[in-house]
Amino acid sequence: MIRVGVVGCGFQGRVHVDSFRTIEGAEVVAVCDRDEQRRDALADEFGIAGRHAGHEELLAAGDLDLVTVCTMPDTHREIALAAFAAGAHVLCEKPFAIDFAQAREMVEAARAADRLLSIGFNMRFTDNAQALQAFVAEGRAGAPLYARAWGKAGEPPWWGRHHEKAVSGGGALASTAVHLVDLALWTAGFPRPVSVSGSTATAFPVKRGRTAPSEAQAAAYDVDDLVSAHVRFENGFWMTIEGAWVWDRPGWDYSFELQAESALLEFDPLRVTVEGEGGLDDATPATERPIDWSLDFPISVRRELENVVRAIAEGEPLVVRPEEALVTQAITDAVYRSAREGAEVRVEAH
Repeated sequence: MIRVGVVGCGFQGRVHVDSFRTIEGAEVVAVCDRDEQRRDALADEFGIAGRHAGHEELLAAGDLDLVTVCTMPDTHREIALAAFAAGAHVLCEKPFAIDFAQAREMVEAARAADRLLSIGFNMRFTDNAQALQAFVAEGRAGAPLYARAWGKAGEPPWWGRHHEKAVSGGGALASTAVHLVDLALWTAGFPRPVSVSGSTATAFPVKRGRTAPSEAQAAAYDVDDLVSAHVRFENGFWMTIEGAWVWDRPGWDYSFELQAESALLEFDPLRVTVEGEGGLDDATPATERPIDWSLDFPISVRRELENVVRAIAEGEPLVVRPEEALVTQAITDAVYRSAREGAEVRVEAH
């Protein structure tokens, strides 16, 4: 039985605890959170005996095989390094870390401890993403040429401190659109990035100021809520990225499209178009249903956690490898650096 400790009892921590109930061979034996009321409410609901104020206490209390980190990025490095030192494997939620340097330190610590590290890019486990990856693996798409990834929302995600740069590392890109950047790169085979030209803006509070739940949250808001970037890769591939929390269209618009030599792959709605003898043909893979994020989000998280558990217990390969997540973090850092400097910058991805 894989003994699991969950750090952070907010929204994502609750999803983790609930998911582990259905994963054979794993059990959440302890949780921790600085908020005692939130921690005890979650532990009581799911019958968890181990409850602690912080990750130090959680790690000192017992022999854990896996620690899942469901806190904001400013704490990811500290918690992961402590978990590796205690002999545990780690699944760390995205964003990976505050910056590339901290993310790389986490990867190096996992190697030194001979422990597994995976990052919470759960969208890879959706049916749509898996179908596109299988299409590419069959060799039907050909070499990737260009991708466009975007994550646009009508208002900031006030359910966490994503609007505070010191805590989150960034806004519409680092906290939201990064999911689609990861998906596009994964589908393209993670080519090596070379340079980035990026621009960002903070439109709040002129836009969406009315949505802030409190004056304190509004005053703390200091991140990008509109971003775009052009990324060049060493094999001639390129990508454009778009992110927003102030897009003047209700709801969410999250997707990516990849133009390859022999096919156009689109994530949501799922569509694959190929060039046939008489013109363009629909080669969209069959899936059980179109994406419904209210359903697919918890399903994809459970599949992600199942993969990590099987990797620990049976040696199954990780679907989200830390070396790949490092590339995504390097691109994110480069977009912000380019925006600050007003010029194209090199990507340091190693």
